[in-house]
Formats: sequence, structure tokens, C-alpha cells
Amino acid sequence: MHRRPMQERRDSVKLKSRHRFKLQQAGYKGSLQIEIPFHILTGRSREPRLLVMAGVHGDEYEGVAILHDLAREINPEKLNGTLTLVPVANPQAFYSGTRRNPIDLGDLNRAFPGNPEGSITDRLAYELFHKLVLGNDYVLSLHGWSKESVVVPYVEYPIGNNYACRRSRAAAKAMGVEFLHPYHWPKGVLGEAAIAHGISPIEPEVGGMGTATPEGHSIYRQMIYRLLLHLEMVDASDVAPPASMKPKLISHADVLADHAGLFRTSVKLKENVIRNQLLGTIHGLGGELLQELRAPRAGFVGILRSFASVQPGDRLIQLFWENEA
Repeated sequence: MHRRPMQERRDSVKLKSRHRFKLQQAGYKGSLQIEIPFHILTGRSREPRLLVMAGVHGDEYEGVAILHDLAREINPEKLNGTLTLVPVANPQAFYSGTRRNPIDLGDLNRAFPGNPEGSITDRLAYELFHKLVLGNDYVLSLHGWSKESVVVPYVEYPIGNNYACRRSRAAAKAMGVEFLHPYHWPKGVLGEAAIAHGISPIEPEVGGMGTATPEGHSIYRQMIYRLLLHLEMVDASDVAPPASMKPKLISHADVLADHAGLFRTSVKLKENVIRNQLLGTIHGLGGELLQELRAPRAGFVGILRSFASVQPGDRLIQLFWENEA
């Protein structure tokens, strides 16, 4: 277990207490400072330690909304362990409504564990990771795919057999969702950086289209409470049991745009498709057909872009399929 100044702050607060703090990031031109509010709820004991972070991408809002509510509703007197909630990890991206930081166009979830001498995004990743992430047993990174697309709810966990990965896998299964995605995360993803420090990461995807909906709120609420129950941080009487089902392990394939133009979909979210089925088209400004998008294999539509103006390289559809094993 790593000990850092922020963990010392966590350990200094009283048991059965709730506190709101701000993480300040300086280093900008002039006097501008970025403040990141976060909440520490300390229960009847200090362990286990769970960090829940949302707003890593500035156009994903379901996680932000649920953390605002949980910060108020969870009673520290009924909690075991320390729960740290970060509703908006990337304020500049949030206020601009964009996935990336508008200053340096950096993707925060490709910048961890960060660099104190790097770009704005690198420095933000460094502050978040070294002051908030380190010292926890688990990190739950809430995502919502983007304002251009909508996603079938699922949970990613890291592929691997070390202790941190095994704990992540068990935690993901306990969250009660239909689809689980074992993942080799690329360098810079928060979960990939956490594993290197023995912290168990889980990364759900819920929602999309730049919305915060009652449905998405309900899904995230159930997932988080089931995780808290799995970690024995709350009592079973506080959590609705999940539907009786065995989670399905999935893989994915991306369907990308080769041209700029107008994307018109031929399928719906969660629709089953067969290999080579027409998924949609891209037309030019004059209406000319530029690309037919066809399924590279059988599966179902797990992620679907709703924003019709597209550029080369944009992910338009992600197909999911259930693994054999």
C-alpha cells in the first residue's frame, strides 16, 4: 500500500465523517487555477479504500450526476472503509463539453500516471494520480462513451492474473451487469497505470449522447452499490440484488469512417447483425455515396454513433460478440 500526502489527509479525518475538499492545479498562464472538488466519506473503519472518479472525459455525464448524489446520500455512520468521490476530474473539458482538454487537446485517459513537467493534460493526470489515486485499494472510473454516441452498458476490467487483476475481475462480476469486457488497455489509461501500483481498476461505460438520464442514473447507482457490497463497505440490506444471470464476456470490433460526410445508420443499438450486413452509409455534401459500412463479423451493435457529421477515422459503430470461453 502506497502512502502519499492525500492519504495522510484521508487518514487524518475522523471516522464516521463526510468532508469536501478541492484539489488545485496551478501552472497556467497568469493567475488561473483549476479547482477539482472531491469528497471523502470515512466510515466505521478506514479500510478498504475505494476511489470513484467521473468526468475524465468532458462530454460524459452519467457518472458526474450519480457521484453528486452519492456524496450526499451515503451515510458515513453505516459505511465501512474510506470512499473518495471525484465527480469531475477534468473541469476544462467538462465546461467546453469536449472529450479532450480544449487547451492542449490532450486526452486525460491516455495521460496517466502523468508528468509534472508535461502539457496541461499531463500535469492534470499527475496531480490526480499521485494525490488522489495512489493509496487506494480499488479505483472505479465511470465513463459514458461521448456526446456523439450511445453505448450498451458494460464493464471493462484488465486482462491478467496478478492480484490486482484478479480483484478487478471479481469486482466487475459483482456489479451485476449483463456484459463484461476483459481488456488490454493502452498506455495512459487510468486503469493501466493503477495496475502498476497494485490498485485494482474497473471501468464501466453507461449512457452517451451528452446526457444525464434517469435510466443511466439508476444503472450506475445499482452498479456502485453492488460494488460497495462486494467490498463489504455497505450492508446487504442497503442494496437491491441483481437479476439472476451469468455475465457475458464480450470482445469488440470497430467500424470506422474512411471519408468525411454524412453518416446514416441502418441499424439500432443492441441489434444483432450478420457478417457483411449493411450497417450504414456515408454520403458526400452533394449526396454522392462515399462508403458502405458493413459488419466485419456477426455480433450485435454495442456502440452506435448518433452524430451524423463524420470525419475519417471516426468510430461509427462498435460490434460486440460473446466470447466462446
